[in-house]
Amino acid sequence: MQVVDNLAQIIGAEEGTAVALGNFDGIHLGHRQIFRTLTRRAQECAVKSLVYTFDPHPLKLLAPDRAPLLLNTTEEKERLIEALNIDILARIPFTPEVASYPAEDFVRAVLVDKLKIKALVIGYDFAFGYQRRGTGPFLQEQGKRFGFSVDVLQPLGIDGLPYSSTRVRELLTRGEVDLVPTQLGRHYTLSGQVVAGDKRGRELGFPTANICTAKELLPAPGVYAVLVRWNNRDYPAVVNIGCRPTFGQGPFQLEAHLLDFNQDLYGQDLRLYFFQRLRGEEGFVDVSHLIAAIHRDIELARQALRDARILSYQDFPPQDQTT
Repeated sequence: MQVVDNLAQIIGAEEGTAVALGNFDGIHLGHRQIFRTLTRRAQECAVKSLVYTFDPHPLKLLAPDRAPLLLNTTEEKERLIEALNIDILARIPFTPEVASYPAEDFVRAVLVDKLKIKALVIGYDFAFGYQRRGTGPFLQEQGKRFGFSVDVLQPLGIDGLPYSSTRVRELLTRGEVDLVPTQLGRHYTLSGQVVAGDKRGRELGFPTANICTAKELLPAPGVYAVLVRWNNRDYPAVVNIGCRPTFGQGPFQLEAHLLDFNQDLYGQDLRLYFFQRLRGEEGFVDVSHLIAAIHRDIELARQALRDARILSYQDFPPQDQTT
């Protein structure tokens, strides 16, 4: 997959493109339907499939106080989109000039003149351009004018609610990581490097890997059963997210205790897959009560992870065969 931040860098799109427009934070199951439709339209038109998105998220510039914490890092988003057989990812810098660009000018100058668009795919709630005039009906009208097809996909979801990045954020802020796969089609995950800590876990008999991550949104503070991937192997683990109130209000940390594991992980890169929240963050009256709680956490994690398998990108839902 080509990844560009300038449309002049695109290679091999002279015959035209099929384009999906959107932010696509989280790459949830609704987004996957957009990308599936996009690749089908590209094949029908014998052109390249292109995902056009902005970096940073527009609200980080237009309304920072309302900008969401993102579900994906830039690297994760790129990897997930590539897994869906997209030919080109255009990750265009979002600037004040872009924010003031009229939707009509974007269609003509970008979609038609530069991308030679043959087909456009968007979600039902998508809008762009100055004053968000670039809605589905507007784009369908422009498609008739300039000769490209427009698919406006209707919402897909479960429990009467559409798949939504906002809903994923709500689940994570409540610690309901076990429900996230119903939206994303995969476990919530993050990666990071193991950095030096204060070795308090080792002193308690439970050595932990302190993880520094670029992930913006972490699950709610508490203790979680996770699988940790290191060197292409998966290890059951207990993760604590929070400030360790038993020892006073310290810095916010993410610590993983890998079960039945005794190797040195300092400086190593780990990826965590969240399966279940075991309890919320607690402060204990003394260290002995904390140690007893950790033993309980480990036993609960063993039970939760006994038959655990990381849900790969292709596995959920059964009818979704996107790779």
